[in-house]
Amino acid sequence: MFISLSRLPADGLPFNHQYAEGELDTSEHEFEIASLPEVTGRVDRAGMDMRVRGTVKSALFVTCDRCLIDVTFPVDAPFDLIYVPEDPGANHVGETELHDRDLDLVVYENEQINVDDLVLEQLELSLPTRVLCREDCRGLCSQCGADLNFEQCKCQKPIDPRWQALADLKNSSEEET
Repeated sequence: MFISLSRLPADGLPFNHQYAEGELDTSEHEFEIASLPEVTGRVDRAGMDMRVRGTVKSALFVTCDRCLIDVTFPVDAPFDLIYVPEDPGANHVGETELHDRDLDLVVYENEQINVDDLVLEQLELSLPTRVLCREDCRGLCSQCGADLNFEQCKCQKPIDPRWQALADLKNSSEEET
């Protein structure tokens, strides 16, 4: 979905879009869509810059970092971004220092804003750094791959050599009893 800025009313433009199945390409992202996203917001002009505010609502399938099962993660992500026009004369080569205000700036091209990119970015940014299916998830056995939430594996865990003497002491006291 694109918002044309060439015909943007002076008092701004509200927008609302419910995405259809297959409308967003999530192939380059680490999530799948569980509930089709809805984006609502408003575009206001500030000279050549555009302020875009709104909310993205959806639910995503993400993988638990410990046991690898899919988890449904609800998203209700507000956004407030400033879109600036592309500077055709700017030819940035190499590294450029970013400032705090640059983090909320997005460049638009051809007098239009790509809302699909905005929605995908907000969905990605809403994900936590660590996803767990539940707080006490035990994960997978590093030896046999058993899901420790549902079964106890029979693997002999290798003992850290620094703790070997303590393990030997424990084993010898168990044999005496």
